[in-house]
Amino acid sequence: MKAELLAPAGSIESFYAAVNSGADSVYLGGKFFNARQSSQNFDNEEMKHIVKYAHNKGVKVYVTLNTVLKDNEIIDALNYAVFLYENDVDALIVQDLGLLFLIRKYLPDFPVNISTQAAVYDEYGVKFFEHVNVNKVIMARELSIVELKETAKNTNTDLEVFIHGALCTCYSGQCYMSSFLGGRSGNRGKCAQPCRLSYSFYDKEADREIEDYNTVPLLSLKDFIAGESIYELIEAGIKTFKIEGRMKGPSYTSSVVEYYRQIIDNYYSGNNTDTADLRDKAIQTFSRGYTNGYLKPSKDDEMYAKLSSGIRGENIEEIEEDVKDKAQEFSRFRRNKISFSIELKIGEQAVLKLFDGENTVEVKSEEACESSLRNFVTDEIINDQLSKLGNTIYELDGLEIKKDDGVFIRKSTLNQLRRDAVEILYDKCGRVYDRREIKAFSYNDIFSFNNKKAQPPKLSLKINSIDELKYADNIKVKRLYVPYYLNVEDVKNIKIEEKYLWIPNIVSMADYKFLEKNLRLYEEIFDGVCVNNVGSFYFFRKNSKLKLHCGPFFNIINTFSEELLREMGVDSFTFSVETNIRDMESMMKHSSLSSEIIAHEYVQLMAMKNCPMSMIKNCKNLQDCEKCSYRNKYMLKDRKGVYFNIERQNKLTYIYNSVPLTIIGKAHDFVGTNIEFFFIDTKNTEDAEEIIDALYCEINGVKIPDVLQENKFTRGHYLKNIL
Repeated sequence: MKAELLAPAGSIESFYAAVNSGADSVYLGGKFFNARQSSQNFDNEEMKHIVKYAHNKGVKVYVTLNTVLKDNEIIDALNYAVFLYENDVDALIVQDLGLLFLIRKYLPDFPVNISTQAAVYDEYGVKFFEHVNVNKVIMARELSIVELKETAKNTNTDLEVFIHGALCTCYSGQCYMSSFLGGRSGNRGKCAQPCRLSYSFYDKEADREIEDYNTVPLLSLKDFIAGESIYELIEAGIKTFKIEGRMKGPSYTSSVVEYYRQIIDNYYSGNNTDTADLRDKAIQTFSRGYTNGYLKPSKDDEMYAKLSSGIRGENIEEIEEDVKDKAQEFSRFRRNKISFSIELKIGEQAVLKLFDGENTVEVKSEEACESSLRNFVTDEIINDQLSKLGNTIYELDGLEIKKDDGVFIRKSTLNQLRRDAVEILYDKCGRVYDRREIKAFSYNDIFSFNNKKAQPPKLSLKINSIDELKYADNIKVKRLYVPYYLNVEDVKNIKIEEKYLWIPNIVSMADYKFLEKNLRLYEEIFDGVCVNNVGSFYFFRKNSKLKLHCGPFFNIINTFSEELLREMGVDSFTFSVETNIRDMESMMKHSSLSSEIIAHEYVQLMAMKNCPMSMIKNCKNLQDCEKCSYRNKYMLKDRKGVYFNIERQNKLTYIYNSVPLTIIGKAHDFVGTNIEFFFIDTKNTEDAEEIIDALYCEINGVKIPDVLQENKFTRGHYLKNIL
């Protein structure tokens, strides 16, 4: 089967441009619950029209429902999915595990494509979603062709990859920078793009800023172009090629689609049609500079743009003019060819048959044909009336006329026959699936209540070095998290209620080999494992007997996300840092799982494959990071004078918030929610022991002196709503 070219549509003009320029499928969003809320998007009537139009052109429509959802939103999201199901949408693009659970339960035959926001970057992540019967998985943009080929070889689900457009500097779905700096969550479609803002490097050792990089968009990446890699990706087993750009206009959409359409067609036809001009045209519509990204890493491929916004080429006005017709509903491009056959017999109804190569439509006139020696209808008249297809998506490709001598029929009747036949064909081809009607769901239809007995909360602690084992006091701390890369043998003799292995949100295949090698040791030392990604979840579920805890990077903010995980064998979970107390209370009314809240930590805002410090060092090789003196040397400073810690570890870069997220001083508000564990992370925390003592005392009703410095902490979203 031919590889699929998937184009973005953020406006009706971009939609027409995508279809008429050669896209096999389009993806777009409704007015809510999608990751591009700033795009124009489409209301319900527009959505009906789009699906029917696309299907008539042989194009599929995928609708994005790719944000995380709260309990008070998930009914509306499910009912919107029902609307899309009943109106013949080909598939949904979903991030939220709870919505996925409900769709699989109530709309089991509705195809679901897993969003890149789910951060699937290995075969284990794909296998996780195979378990819940998804249609396709959109892979993380950080993968090489070699990695993608290996994943495709070892899995049974179709894989989709991005091939063009803007690149996020952070792994998608793992970025909380916009959320914490501006209150606008990227996971909820409101990203303010703080990665495109200016920063400077601050040298911690020298106590000074690096003047050469003063107020530059240090985190902003170039745009992605993968034209030279398409052949290899097809041969690697990739089924769908996706273009980014729902925020961009029809000239961008059309030009980029044409470029990749030609490349894909060249591959399957064996032709070698030159695409250089098409590439240049695509780049001129928008560019921050272009990179091959991670597909084929090169020492010479500098990915940092050092630009916040893109520029357009000198020929952009000419390109926009050229695209105008393609951005119209009744464009002359990519029209459907149809043939007519008409039979006119005196005294009988006129019969018009329409054929499009697959479907036949037959219509008859209301009145019978008449006889006239002077006003009989000619072939020329018939051809003229049946050719009037200008305001349709069709063009006449053939006409057969059978008529009696002297037969008469009114021009208005011929026009009506043509209109009726075309309308019937359009409606017929616009409906692809035979789907049942489903009544709207209510709160009581899907929610059930749990009478789980409330328990006094306990403290859990994540350490970041073996030296910090001293904080694991058996009286205060009841659960200990230990990162897998530490010497876990040192944990063996620690007396504590529960010991959990900690797996970060990004894990390489080399890490998996290390984990596999040490599984028996982990089972000997630990009670459970905290996983922070669907891939590591699947790995441990398949290979280990350890209890499973889903950490904060699962972005769990509704009841049904935990329900899906519970059915897959999870014992406990941590609320997302984007959850507020009302969300937690709602979830705990329905959940049977043990829960945990981040009570004090410097939140990881980003996890990046790239290393910003490489710009200072002029480093083109990211293989020797563990030996690099730069990896913990610098901080980022924003335009407001706020500092952010940067850490390079295990060939990844982590950026941490400037102040800790904490509930100290407000912990009593959370004690009655039935949350079992209050989590503390020692990362970047100099006064860990004081923090442990303060939180322990507060949750046990003992008032102690304040340990927080004024204006040196945040409550995050815990006590307010999030956009």
